[in-house]
Amino acid sequence: MEIDLSRVIVTSGATAHTTEVHHRDFSEIRADGGSAKEAAAHLANKLTLALDTALTDWRRETIGRAIADVEAFVKQAD
Repeated sequence: MEIDLSRVIVTSGATAHTTEVHHRDFSEIRADGGSAKEAAAHLANKLTLALDTALTDWRRETIGRAIADVEAFVKQAD
């Protein structure tokens, strides 16, 4: 599985003190946090929850790749 950190998009959050993160392939799933790392950790959790509603193997694999990208982003942010 190829990890691509450029798929993790970081933008300003809803307030001046938050950051919002989403994955390029799942722009409808977003997470906020006090930092990009914190928001990305929340995003990984939200994507993991999305696995419950993935009805096909292709969708589960796509979500799995997104989770791997986001988890690599969190580790890189250390």
